Amino acid sequence: MGILQKLLGRRADESPPDRRSDDGDTAPAAAPSSEVTASRGTSEDTSSVLGDAAPLPPQPFSADTATESVPDSPPAETSEAADTGVSSAEAPPPVESEPATPSGPADAPHTGDAPASTLTDDTDYFVPERPRRELLDLEPPPPPDEGLRASGNVALPLDVVGSPRAALRDADVSVPHMQKIVQRGDVQLWAFGVRASEALGWWLQIRQVHEQTGWLPVLLGSPDDWLDNGEGVLHEGEDELARLDEVDAKTILEDKAAEAGEPPRGVPILPTRGDSDFAVPKSDGLLGLVQAEHGWQIPALLPWKGSTNWELYGAEHAAVLRAWHEQYEVELVSMTWDILELYVPNPPSADDDVLTAASQIHAYCPDLLAAGVPTLDDLAIHMVRSRAWYFRWA
Repeated sequence: MGILQKLLGRRADESPPDRRSDDGDTAPAAAPSSEVTASRGTSEDTSSVLGDAAPLPPQPFSADTATESVPDSPPAETSEAADTGVSSAEAPPPVESEPATPSGPADAPHTGDAPASTLTDDTDYFVPERPRRELLDLEPPPPPDEGLRASGNVALPLDVVGSPRAALRDADVSVPHMQKIVQRGDVQLWAFGVRASEALGWWLQIRQVHEQTGWLPVLLGSPDDWLDNGEGVLHEGEDELARLDEVDAKTILEDKAAEAGEPPRGVPILPTRGDSDFAVPKSDGLLGLVQAEHGWQIPALLPWKGSTNWELYGAEHAAVLRAWHEQYEVELVSMTWDILELYVPNPPSADDDVLTAASQIHAYCPDLLAAGVPTLDDLAIHMVRSRAWYFRWA
């Protein structure tokens, strides 16, 4: 399954969504990125989980290093874009058999963007009706050292038994040494440390070769949250993936909408959320790998408890994410102790569809409106029409 390659940049004046502070207080959604960094660690933090798997020093990016470190990707599916009034200079280039070297950083600013005022604003926020199915266009991370790496006086083996590293190397993706941080039955979660500036690039490279390796990437946030077999993030319980047969996404969302009550309405005042405005990659952390067929299975494979206060468990998350995957092609990007983030290649565009999606999101995560998003209309404009969806349960 292909996903969009063209990920628009984030405006410099946009700020990350709300995050919970260490003392449990809820911060506004528009808190500055410096506050997010302070609450979840800085780039100077070292992993207490991955002793030898810290990110390598950055290397200057060049066309040569990109050629050496980034594998050829299978040709992406393409389709003719509908006429949306976008000029040929703004339209994404057609996919060719050899991917073009990325032309700039992922955080390049938008051009021509303006905050939305109402749901009927004529400003073009949408992807074409038949979007070009390309992969995200991100600068690749620098290649790690090959062969043996020294850790003090100990020579580390090229691969640890069971590690995804061998499969990734066979797919021409070289990653640092990694460690197994969670084992739940047959499910293993391996991880290595990534810098904030390289997190999405690593996620993309590993996601591109999933069909060859069988391993899916997910950003995990702070290493400290994943100590002791992830007991702070995961719960003990039944086989959540097997329980998926017992739950229905439509029923879950209808029941939760009734429980959450009618959301407030009003003229939206928040700015449009940027398509690359993910919160977790703003700080150094872990990138995990799980063997799975689909990203929506991961919260069930690893029984995630980040929203147990709303009585949603692994099977419920998998059901909802599967329904959104079928409708909007969502991809799981981040899963921390209380945050899920999705990349949405094909978000809704028509006003009625946007409001329907916003209502579902409110039912799924009403804490968004309780922690800084004033109205349902703000949620529709602020997030639903972007490709970066964010959920945080208090």
